[in-house]
Amino acid sequence: MDSLFVYFLIAVFVINVTPGPAMMFVLQQSQRNGVRMGLLAALGIEVGVFIYVILTVFGISAIFELYPGIYNGIQICGAIYLLYLAYQSWPRKGANLSIPQISGYGVFVRGLFINLTNPKIVLFFLSLLPQFVPAGSPTETFILYGIIFNIGGVLVNGAVAILSGFVARLLEESKWYNYVPPILFIVISIYSITNRLTRTPA
Repeated sequence: MDSLFVYFLIAVFVINVTPGPAMMFVLQQSQRNGVRMGLLAALGIEVGVFIYVILTVFGISAIFELYPGIYNGIQICGAIYLLYLAYQSWPRKGANLSIPQISGYGVFVRGLFINLTNPKIVLFFLSLLPQFVPAGSPTETFILYGIIFNIGGVLVNGAVAILSGFVARLLEESKWYNYVPPILFIVISIYSITNRLTRTPA
């Protein structure tokens, strides 16, 4: 097996198991609204990943290099949306009596949008994936590597959705855990914005 491909598989594993806004969204939806909603959130997230697979094949990195404002816009939209999710998911007194009902379609679309604006996924497809694909490789190789990454995400996020009930039982006495997803959304949002500002030339 080619050593470059082995490194790629290691990167796929590390990126997929690292907690981020997508994983937290799946866990949150599954805990609050059931495993079905968690799986729908995971499906939306992975469709978002596959869109990046297609865009990578068509040279999205070249487009972002020519028009960096598009990339900056995606980062800003993602950061703002994560702040919105943090506000919505922040624990409130009596929230268990008035949790807004979200349709399966709504959960799917939220998952899709979260990963389309997820800095971790954008970074992977713009910076890391090209490093693992040998120069001169056919388009099919990019698609294959993207699908492998997507399969890893399906397995991880699907497991998070299915096992969320077990996690919830372990943490049901830990009220502090309800603050973990929204705080993580805020931290990632702030990091995304400050990272973009520090890269902006004076």
